[in-house]
Amino acid sequence: LRPLGLELPSAVEVTLMLFLHYAATREQLLQKKHTWCKDQATMNRHVTVGAFGRNGLFVSGHPPDFSSRGLGICAKIMH
Repeated sequence: LRPLGLELPSAVEVTLMLFLHYAATREQLLQKKHTWCKDQATMNRHVTVGAFGRNGLFVSGHPPDFSSRGLGICAKIMH
């Protein structure tokens, strides 16, 4: 991602983006999707955030080689 001027956001950044967007528009982004975050979890796992809906926001951790149809990257622009 870095050669493209992009990087993974932190879980806090994704959470704030989702909540602020919802507060302004009432649109829930990432309802059926998750994004990788730069945060490290226990057991050498990486944090993912998504599935934002009526029950709240799902935060989880997955091994670095984990793949899923609903898991992707919502990169942010580096400054």
